[in-house]
Amino acid sequence: MTKILIIWDVKTRGSPATLFYRALSGYDYKTKAGRSHSPGILDEIPEDVWEFINRSTLLIEDEYAKLVEKIFKEFSEHLVWHMFEVESERW
Repeated sequence: MTKILIIWDVKTRGSPATLFYRALSGYDYKTKAGRSHSPGILDEIPEDVWEFINRSTLLIEDEYAKLVEKIFKEFSEHLVWHMFEVESERW
């Protein structure tokens, strides 16, 4: 299966960066009933099809990359980002 590598750098700090990471990964918050989680796009995708390489690099299967790409396009004013197709090698 083809994988896509997405690499980004957040140009704008503060609220725009926070909103981007929340849209991507979701966030946890406290309530009177305990902890709760607001989902991001990665919560809607199976965990076995994506992997954070580091905080600004995501490896994801091609068929799910389009969903994540929408978030990057939405926040493109605040990001520098690139997508690369990863070729698999057979040993």
